[in-house]
Amino acid sequence: MNLVVDTNIIISLLITPSGTIADIVFNKLDKFVLISPRFMFDELLGKSEKIRKITGYSTKDLRELFYIIRENIEFIDDELITFENQKKALQLIHDIDKKDLLFLALSIQTGYPLWTGDLKLRKGLKKKGHTNIVDTNELIILLEKRRQY
Repeated sequence: MNLVVDTNIIISLLITPSGTIADIVFNKLDKFVLISPRFMFDELLGKSEKIRKITGYSTKDLRELFYIIRENIEFIDDELITFENQKKALQLIHDIDKKDLLFLALSIQTGYPLWTGDLKLRKGLKKKGHTNIVDTNELIILLEKRRQY
């Protein structure tokens, strides 16, 4: 299984680098491909000072974590996400949270589930019949099922 990763998942990883999400990304998804729109990396850089204040990381430590993230996630140029898929995503997301448009459009384009911690986004999309979305708990269950086979 491959996944499109939302920014909030990576922010959680940065804030708690020894937590569940970090364990999943670094230890349990070794045969998975994680992708995200390049927009996400820009978003992370824009929030780096806030992350640094919350975590107490030095600039050097945070830079090293960003490097590790870049090693584990393939960032797709936003321009490669087709207008058609962005349009489909906008129809689903317009009244939920437009800032997640590129993540959803990339998920639609690739067929990969969108991994997000955004409850409002998950509930809103599932209510509209879009079920190709997982939260961390659902991902843990999927990983456990895969391990049993």
